[in-house]
Amino acid sequence: MPLDIVTQARLQQQLAQVTAQIASGVTRASYEGKSTEFRSLEELYKIRDDLMVQLGQTGGRVRRTVTAYSSGFYPGGGAY
Repeated sequence: MPLDIVTQARLQQQLAQVTAQIASGVTRASYEGKSTEFRSLEELYKIRDDLMVQLGQTGGRVRRTVTAYSSGFYPGGGAY
């Protein structure tokens, strides 16, 4: 279900604020007389990535798993 324009605007604003906090390395934020302290920048990265998913944006951090294996046979004879 697509986001309504108000929700999308609010999420965009939150994303901009979180991105600015990450860029400055700040883990404490104040808004409308309320203050929040995040445990780490990693927590802010997770919040940013979640906001990007909600907005349907890509570019969040992606983790890839690569599997490597060996048959034990190498051309030229012998095993490794």
